[in-house]
Amino acid sequence: MNFDFIFGNGVSGMAGYSLILILAALASKQDSVKRFISRFAVNVRAQCYLDENSYHVFRHLDIRISGTHEQIDYVYVSRFGIFIVSTPNYQGRIWGDNGNGMWTQKFHRTKMLFPNPLAQNQHYIQALVRQLDLSPRLFYSVVVFAGNCQFQTMMPDNVIESAEFNEYIAQYSEVVLNDDKVAEIKEILESNEFDNVFGQNGSRSHA
Repeated sequence: MNFDFIFGNGVSGMAGYSLILILAALASKQDSVKRFISRFAVNVRAQCYLDENSYHVFRHLDIRISGTHEQIDYVYVSRFGIFIVSTPNYQGRIWGDNGNGMWTQKFHRTKMLFPNPLAQNQHYIQALVRQLDLSPRLFYSVVVFAGNCQFQTMMPDNVIESAEFNEYIAQYSEVVLNDDKVAEIKEILESNEFDNVFGQNGSRSHA
């Protein structure tokens, strides 16, 4: 199920946001819908509250690491840094910390393990650092779960629920990239210069 068409024009107002989340929740047994709930929550809050002239978003950015194809859910490029955002499609009770290779989800009677999303983000950051020739200090890793989960362990500060996303991003207010550098990074991500590393699959989006 492909919901990307909703993101194309944006959504104005929290009424539409709430309505679609409710409809999605009714079908939340489908993995594609659960994934949509997480991504949609982040996307709409960002479009409602983040200045699109300051935060340039790339959705579903394809990247290859050691010959393996992977996809970053969201990359936000701004003067305040580059935010790598993962939106895991897990709900229910969640256990995990920065040092564990695998995290645990329990939903109803089903218990399962899933890869540590913070570790995955670090792999993405390392790849982008090499390809963009930037300091890793300019990158910020964020993991955002939809509101229908409950953390059972003390999570790192950068593991949050969707309602906290904009407040978390806003805390980074120090300018670390000038406008020319932001434009250069955008151009690289948008171009085919690193075709062997980045692919857009028609899902590129920018301000």
